[in-house]
Amino acid sequence: MKNRSKWFRIAELEKISDIPRRTIHFYLQKGLLHPPTKTGKTMSYYDDSHIKKLAFIKKAKSQGLPLIAIQAEIESMQTVDPEAFGETAEESPSQAIQKEAKNSKPRKTQGIKTRESILDVGCRLFREKGYKETKISDVVKAMNVGKGTFYFYFSDKRELLLECVPRIFSELFSEGWERLRKIKNPLERLEQRAKTVLPVLSEFCSIIQLSKEAMEDPDPKLQYLGEQTYLSIRSPLESDIEKSIAGGLIKKIDPKIAATFLIGAMESLNYLPTIEKNVHPNSFWDDYLSLITNGIRGR
Repeated sequence: MKNRSKWFRIAELEKISDIPRRTIHFYLQKGLLHPPTKTGKTMSYYDDSHIKKLAFIKKAKSQGLPLIAIQAEIESMQTVDPEAFGETAEESPSQAIQKEAKNSKPRKTQGIKTRESILDVGCRLFREKGYKETKISDVVKAMNVGKGTFYFYFSDKRELLLECVPRIFSELFSEGWERLRKIKNPLERLEQRAKTVLPVLSEFCSIIQLSKEAMEDPDPKLQYLGEQTYLSIRSPLESDIEKSIAGGLIKKIDPKIAATFLIGAMESLNYLPTIEKNVHPNSFWDDYLSLITNGIRGR
């Protein structure tokens, strides 16, 4: 080890990792952990990389991976990056006095890059395939890494989705929303929202589908994510409709029902080319805008 800043006895390792020493010794025998540094017949010291490996093993086991698969993932990760779990012990504890600040930053940077790559791939696959059809195996295959790399950064697919949905939403509409802020008339703003969605209509519908799938999931955390995602799309529409009613621009209607209808209409517009082979959603654009403005005006 090079300038290891912290060493641990087995009792400390037990406490930090929350794993019994008998289990730790078993992992050592099976090769999931590298040997500790011995300073005597009964005196051994463990380093930070042991703690990281134990945390990884614990998380992977909670995901249902067998030890043989976990060991394969550890070996795969270390083949790609020998310092995936930090540096292993090569010097005695007495020689490890200072941290190796020079090398700690690159390791942290590499970890950030790997995590960002998982998010990038996850966003793309969720948009293309939907939540249910996207598998963790699809993500790691696209990155050419083992599942262990995924589980090192995310506990499961749900956790990945939690971070991907806001990112997908931001990537699709950031420029369009900037233009919307400049429009004062709520009815014109409502029309501009529809125009903003049209160029990314397929991706927009993918987000709607993701939110619906999440709301149907038995996991309350994912249900909440789905609800909030859908509401983040519907709420601005409701606001524009409410302001249009207050300004006398449209007749009095239920904003929630009207906003839900408009979202559903956009979804239907996306499927038109499937039903009508010779048309494109653009060709129905004027009729859609007329439905939004004249239809809810009631004039």
